[in-house]
Amino acid sequence: MPIALSAQDQGKSTIPLDHFYATPRHGSDIFRRALHNFHVGVYIGYGNTFFKNQLNGFGIYQTPGKLPELFTTSTAVRYTNWVNNAGIDSSAAGGNIAANPGTSGLGFKGHALNIPLAGTVHYEFNRYRIGGGYSYELMSIGTLHAATLTEKISNMTPSSATGFVRKYWGMLGVSFYRWNNYLFTGDLQVGTYKLKTNYNAAQVTPSTYINLGVTVERDLSEYLKVFVRPAYEIKSYNLAVPTSGKSIHYGINAVYVNVGFTYSIPELPRCFLKECHAQINHAHGNKEYRSRRHAIYKKQNPGYGENNPTLIKYKGKNKNKINPY
Repeated sequence: MPIALSAQDQGKSTIPLDHFYATPRHGSDIFRRALHNFHVGVYIGYGNTFFKNQLNGFGIYQTPGKLPELFTTSTAVRYTNWVNNAGIDSSAAGGNIAANPGTSGLGFKGHALNIPLAGTVHYEFNRYRIGGGYSYELMSIGTLHAATLTEKISNMTPSSATGFVRKYWGMLGVSFYRWNNYLFTGDLQVGTYKLKTNYNAAQVTPSTYINLGVTVERDLSEYLKVFVRPAYEIKSYNLAVPTSGKSIHYGINAVYVNVGFTYSIPELPRCFLKECHAQINHAHGNKEYRSRRHAIYKKQNPGYGENNPTLIKYKGKNKNKINPY
């Protein structure tokens, strides 16, 4: 192994060492170092939204065998489909008043199924991260049940119950615990959302939403991570009921469990020699490269090779052989 000489020692040498030994450029270029701290992710998940409203200022008009309708001062004008696209019913009344305006505790509760598909990007420094994301989410609203007077009021099933939710958000996170290969990070998402397809956009005013979660990550390699993220989300919307001058407030908080992966650009370029079998970070000439012998999904220590950390005698049928070699 050549002995590194100081600039002073080299100056005293009669042999021009720089003709024989290249000065290595340690680390990666500035561009790769900057990009290496950015992590791009994709995830899919499952969620459950808790629908809850309060019908302040509204009464309920119930026709036998039909969905409940709302009214304000007169049953001559009643409001239908008051979950996502309110309409007006002026037909002749054929039912009766199930609850007058001002009835205590008047409201409905129910659930919706959510399946989000999202893309994210964040920058990591020390144990902190900052970033954002976009998601497009299937939401299917189930049947809503009256919170009171259930013997008089039918369940409410909105028309066009299935639609989509589009979200944009910013994110802040901090890693607070590591257990073996698992890293725990608490994160906060704050963003906007839009109810699409099955909602009347002219009637709906959505709130800002807040999403609190814990991301549990496992490194597959220094570039690829898989994660699971349970989360609780706080959001709501107001539905303006036409001609009534009133709106209905809906709380639609939700819980999610998402699974996905993140990827970051390697700090060193891949070795260009197909014949190179080095499993560690190494140099050719004056430039450093990473090994081309391990897959992106396989953990590697850049200081020594661990392409096959499990000995042959511990694998498969060899475990029972006296001499597996």
